[in-house]
Amino acid sequence: MTTAGSLPVPNNWINDNYGSKKGLLNYSLHEAKRLMGFYSSLKVDRHANPKRIVFVCVGNICRSPLAEALARSRGYNAISYGLDTRGNDGADPRAIQFAAQNDLDLTSHRTRRIAEYNERNGDLIVGMEPKHLNLIRKNKSNALETLLGIYRAKPCAYIHDPYNTNAYYFTQCEQTVLEATEALLDHVQ
Repeated sequence: MTTAGSLPVPNNWINDNYGSKKGLLNYSLHEAKRLMGFYSSLKVDRHANPKRIVFVCVGNICRSPLAEALARSRGYNAISYGLDTRGNDGADPRAIQFAAQNDLDLTSHRTRRIAEYNERNGDLIVGMEPKHLNLIRKNKSNALETLLGIYRAKPCAYIHDPYNTNAYYFTQCEQTVLEATEALLDHVQ
């Protein structure tokens, strides 16, 4: 435990619930913005029925491939990309294990770089964090865009990257991705 002024700050609690101090700060910032309505325009219409769902995260090894696998298992045309990946790497072993425990298969997943993305009519781009959509916009995308977390029963605008986090948070994050993806799919069908 470290101290901030005279108050103890439980690092384990922060790491277990937000992944890291940076995760807590980003979550808090984007949650405040969500509550003020900053992201309300990103919620797509009910029954939007996209032709393809494009999931985006940083490395394309934890969050977006899991969302893609779930969407595909439900019959959706889905693909995922990473904003900062060299491409052609496998999914994180923890993501593969988590997926298997949820009857999904990530063993053949290979990372894809966002530079390989070719926009199609009817695409819905789904980011895990607001900055993901900002980076997509730089590429002049005309596709519908949304944030995955805003569809959860307990909405959030920011789903922290679990890659460098402890096992507990990694599992919690992947569970959040599953729940949010299920809710998104129910919303757009």
